[in-house]
Parts: sequence; C-alpha cells; structure tokens
Amino acid sequence: MGGSRARRRAPKIQTARAENASACAAHLRDLQRAHGRAPPDVVVSQRSVPARLSPEPTGSYCTSPGQLCAELVK
Repeated sequence: MGGSRARRRAPKIQTARAENASACAAHLRDLQRAHGRAPPDVVVSQRSVPARLSPEPTGSYCTSPGQLCAELVK
C-alpha cells in the first residue's frame, strides 16, 4: 500500500483583525439586546409615522434644484 497520505490542514488561527471584528459584532449584539425595546417606564407611541406625505414625482422634466422645488410647490 504505502500511498502518499494527504497532509492535514493546519488549524485556523484567528488574526488580530478577525478578533477585533468578532469582538465588535459581539458588542453590537449586546447593545441591540439591551436597547431593543424601551424601558418599562417610558411611554412609546404605537402610531407609525409616514415616511413621505406625498409621492415623489416620477417623470420630472426639471434639471435645476430651483425648478424642481418650484414644481413640488405646485
């Protein structure tokens, strides 16, 4: 038999950059967990706020910001 045996791959070593990235990710998860919802003594409004009151004009012919502003006022 005596065939060549495949060499075992070296174990991964975490570099300083990878350690920093995983530490930052863990810290962010902790912050999100801590601040995921408001404290119990804070009243939170259940009504949603609309992102935009009027739709953005899709086919505007204006090229300058002043003309676009004037068109939006109309």
